[in-house]
Amino acid sequence: MKRLTVLAALIALLAASSATAASPTSYRKTMNGICRAYTPKLISAEDAMAAGTTAQSTTRFEKALRTYLQLGLKQNHQLEAVRVPKSLESQMKPLLTRMKKIDPHVFQALRSARFHQTKAARSQLGTIQRMTTPMNGMLDAAGLIDCGSNQP
Repeated sequence: MKRLTVLAALIALLAASSATAASPTSYRKTMNGICRAYTPKLISAEDAMAAGTTAQSTTRFEKALRTYLQLGLKQNHQLEAVRVPKSLESQMKPLLTRMKKIDPHVFQALRSARFHQTKAARSQLGTIQRMTTPMNGMLDAAGLIDCGSNQP
């Protein structure tokens, strides 16, 4: 099962990286499409975290948190792989740079959560939250509303 998941992720990553964004419109369409595909999965993981919290089940919450972080990391990698058209480079460079700076923190939070290191995971999540605060507005301004305010 894990191999199938990894294979699917690799195929999706290759598909996203091979997508050439010839125009700003096609770039936005590609980016919004990637985010739209992940939104229901992220919402489902958030709901599972809430259910785990309500049931006071640490195990269920941690599993849902790991799923949420994995999905976020996969989505970021796919978004970062899409070629940016020249006309949008100045607007997208700060966003993509910030995403690439966030990725190691997401990875560390995921790693800490896997090994039940709650304090370390919580610390990384706090860092991620501080770094991502302005991103919804930046994404919306770039025309990537499905990656910004429409996504959890």
